[in-house]
Amino acid sequence: MNVALQKNQLTTRLLPFLAWLPLLDRATFRIDLLAGITAGILIVPQAIALAVLAGMPPEYGLYTSIFPVVVAALFGSSWQAMSGPNTALCILISFSIAPYASPQTPDWVQYAITLTFLAALIQLAFGVLRLGVVFNYFSHTVMVALVTGVGIIIVLQQAGNLTGLLMSAGLPIEDAFRQVLFNLHSTNPYALTVGVATILSGLMVKKFRSKWPHLLIAVLVGTLLAWLLDTLFGSARAQIDKLGTISLSALPFSAPDFSVQHFSEAKEGLFSAAFLVAFLGLMQSAVIARAMAVRSGQAVNMNQEVIGQGLSNLAGSFLSCFPSCGSFNRSASNIESGARTPLAAIISAAFLAGLVFFAAPLVRELPIAVMAGVLILVGMGLVKPGDIKHILSVRGESRIVFLLTLGTTLFSGLNNGVFLGIAVSIIAYLRATSKPEIEILVGDGAKQYLPAESPEGVVVQISGSLFFGSLPAVELAINDLGNQDQRRGTLVISGEHIEHLDGTSAEYLTREALRRRKNGGHMSLWLRSHNLDAVIATSGLRAALGAENIFYTQAG
Repeated sequence: MNVALQKNQLTTRLLPFLAWLPLLDRATFRIDLLAGITAGILIVPQAIALAVLAGMPPEYGLYTSIFPVVVAALFGSSWQAMSGPNTALCILISFSIAPYASPQTPDWVQYAITLTFLAALIQLAFGVLRLGVVFNYFSHTVMVALVTGVGIIIVLQQAGNLTGLLMSAGLPIEDAFRQVLFNLHSTNPYALTVGVATILSGLMVKKFRSKWPHLLIAVLVGTLLAWLLDTLFGSARAQIDKLGTISLSALPFSAPDFSVQHFSEAKEGLFSAAFLVAFLGLMQSAVIARAMAVRSGQAVNMNQEVIGQGLSNLAGSFLSCFPSCGSFNRSASNIESGARTPLAAIISAAFLAGLVFFAAPLVRELPIAVMAGVLILVGMGLVKPGDIKHILSVRGESRIVFLLTLGTTLFSGLNNGVFLGIAVSIIAYLRATSKPEIEILVGDGAKQYLPAESPEGVVVQISGSLFFGSLPAVELAINDLGNQDQRRGTLVISGEHIEHLDGTSAEYLTREALRRRKNGGHMSLWLRSHNLDAVIATSGLRAALGAENIFYTQAG
């Protein structure tokens, strides 16, 4: 029975879709079908706009909204989270490749595909090493700052396309703003009218008809207005730029290129960018998966989610996709539509594939100003005034961390913002874990631990992890007690809530036990179970205390 159970668990871990396939009854299939069709329709304008944001031809946004979505649905852990092109990643891709190529050129596309492959390997390494749990510890404040920074960057960088100006790619936001300001006299009023109409229609629909697809409606309004202006004033006068030719392929095979002529110049930048893309993508995927789990009640395996994201990008690098990760908009739409299983994501990808092949001529006529308007709507949607107000209203380090991360993201680039966010989150976590709860028990709380012959002993209760980082706090507390009793009295360590004990901490407790024995004192240790026995034995703590002075509250 145990062997069969272990075999079944292994199979489910290797093929996680086997866990939800048996749930596909008629009712579930119908609900997932409707949710998938809805998601497939909604992603069209965003996929194209995000491809443009990443410097890629529009069709690559569609590919990235199809192939990685299917792989992540089959091999991920969350049943409601959906993957695809992501706004923050697109900004990071654009900044990373800009020094080496021009947007939408073959070299740019090749660098993006190679970047996807490298990021996939890093993500798979995290999953195989079972480090997915790391992404549960990143600060919410850091994520809000990064996402807010991305939203502001998008709005400012799309100002050029909105006004019909030719902008340089990958400019810092202050340079982009200056370039727009100095070229306002060259603004195309027709393009500006189309872009503003796109934004206003999207905002109005979102405010007054929140359940309607506001991005899709905004695209329709902007495109119809552009057609009307072309008709009334003539396309030669209006000069509203369109997306142009889209070359779609049913199986757009590609491959990463590490040849000298295509990789040597950019390898340093691509390797560092791959780490950032992998890390930022997994951070956002983890946040989305946890948010969906809260709504659905599903238990998410973060390591499996990391592996699913890695496999989706690995497959994407051979199918003309740029890096993808969990999508806020698609996941929220998916769960609001009532999706029960990842089948909804697979259906959305299949429906999108059919839709774009039939609608390719219409996609080619989408005005650039409309895409700029959609991206500005996306960027505005990333800035959450409520979250920002809450963080800034709380006194303490959260406010400083938010402003520092946001400022770095805006004025030093998203890559430096991510690095700073990683460092700040790690420091915050280490600070939290390096302060175990230490309490001196008295009265009835202490009696249960003290032997009848030494009722005046001291009981120190320690909760948390005891490792080299948290040891100074424990040393200080015990040394203070030692100054009072010269280590001659009875000391009991109540450690039922010690979750982890490393060798350094065990050796310190060993020295403390030996000092107390030398001075005629006594020391004992209480633990919840035997899970720390190995380190207690190898450090010499068991011998220093004596086996008779180690107690367990749980049998076995």
